Amino acid sequence: MKKLLILFLAVSTLVGCNQTNNGFRFQIRKDKVSWANGIIEFRTDMNSNGKRKDNLGFTAYVKCGNGRTIQMPDSDILGYGASSPLGESGLYKNKDGYSKAEIMIETDDRMAIHLHHDQWELYEVPVSFDKQITLYRDSPIMAVIDYYEGPFELLNVAAGVSTAHEGKVEELENGYAIEYPNGITSIIIMPEMEEKTYNETSGSVFVTKNVVPDEPLRYYVGLSDKGKEYLLEELDKIL
Repeated sequence: MKKLLILFLAVSTLVGCNQTNNGFRFQIRKDKVSWANGIIEFRTDMNSNGKRKDNLGFTAYVKCGNGRTIQMPDSDILGYGASSPLGESGLYKNKDGYSKAEIMIETDDRMAIHLHHDQWELYEVPVSFDKQITLYRDSPIMAVIDYYEGPFELLNVAAGVSTAHEGKVEELENGYAIEYPNGITSIIIMPEMEEKTYNETSGSVFVTKNVVPDEPLRYYVGLSDKGKEYLLEELDKIL
């Protein structure tokens, strides 16, 4: 069993919609999977019936204080909070969606889900990975733990957030904050990051770390219309 499956009591895979009184939602429809609380929502592709998808990135939606929900613009493979191996020529762009999605635990305070991606070749090295994603009640923060597996010694992994080519980028101690023209601010924080990169050409910011097989890679993504300081304060409640 993967290490991340030991962290929570896993429950059976759900197809359809699951919702609690606290507003957590998990849904698989055709070739998409989404997870949400009352503030943020993320969606990504499933590899449904062998159908090839565009990427493994996350699309994000933010509920604002005025009740309006904003879909964040897509501009790169990672979108808002996904990760991928990073080499000299850039991100390794795999075109298959996730092969498995399930709820691991759901309580009054949080919902944790598991996403799995089957093996693909990185310079003839087969690599697979699992994601543990946690949303918290009334929080704009998504917590992610990635586990990459394969016959490699070290793998440089980048977690990223789109700047949509228009966002104002600010460096933080262990990540970035981006202010978008639509009034939304995002942050990405990797407490044990080794490097960070702002790639204006791709419209992305990356935080990176070298990992050994099955080493937990932890990072956090937040989106809100209340600004950077609010997001950092909400992150402190989780850390």
